[in-house]
Amino acid sequence: MFNLSLEVSSGSVVHPIPSHIVFATDFTARCDRAQERAVQLAIEWNASLTAVHAIDDAGIGANAWVRDAHQVAARRNAKRLREDLAAIEGLRSSVHVESGSPATVVQALATSERADLIVTGLARSMILGVLPMGSTVMALARSSRVPVLVVKKKLLDTRSRTLVATDLTASSSAALQVALNWFPNGQHGLFHVIDPPYRMWAEDKAAYVRQVQQSAIGECARFAVEAAGAAARNRFAITVRHGDVVDALRPVVDEGDLDLVIVGTHARTDVMNFLLGSVASRMVNEIESDVLVVPPSF
Repeated sequence: MFNLSLEVSSGSVVHPIPSHIVFATDFTARCDRAQERAVQLAIEWNASLTAVHAIDDAGIGANAWVRDAHQVAARRNAKRLREDLAAIEGLRSSVHVESGSPATVVQALATSERADLIVTGLARSMILGVLPMGSTVMALARSSRVPVLVVKKKLLDTRSRTLVATDLTASSSAALQVALNWFPNGQHGLFHVIDPPYRMWAEDKAAYVRQVQQSAIGECARFAVEAAGAAARNRFAITVRHGDVVDALRPVVDEGDLDLVIVGTHARTDVMNFLLGSVASRMVNEIESDVLVVPPSF
């Protein structure tokens, strides 16, 4: 549950627009939207783009002929993708094929090439080949030192509608800064969930919740200013709800036809792993918009 404690660090960190993007692909149609989004952002930001495909031998089987055929197909698909990307005017690109688990391969390449963003797709049953849907994305979110963008929607324009989901802690201030710096022309919202104390004892529960919500709106405005400066106060439309985080977020995203939800994660502790396995994982899987997961170390 998000809380009302204001724990924003006084030092403001600038997050420049990415100069290098890594795009994780399994060479199937389910990655088409992610590929289009990665190309769009690379051109818009004048960033280089590296596509990477992981050949996960462990998931292919023990038959040597099957493994060899899979590798041949992967390298053939890489050649085609390399040619397709090279034909796009204004795009600097490369394509890599490596053996290993998808999350490990993608993270290693992002680290070695000093990437600023990882882009991946999300399928209903599989992602990046043979691994279950949630495992690769959440493994990347747990290990990545740079944001991970999970793409589900078609291409956005430069005036995209973004929503920063925040718990008003320092861990989520980076998500707010990313929204402003990476999408300066976007329409930004700030979303926060409260758990009104003593609600069950209030005589007029609805009025009490509205009162707590108004107080939380003020906290959100102060959080935005602390995280990104005075100009941020008027850059975000603030929405405060109560209840389950994802259940409250889903209708806000649907009603606003939002393009992107940005969420920060906490320090890498057992608690954070639990939260990633529940709240952030549910956001990735249940929210219809794209989701950008920003790590605390970013």
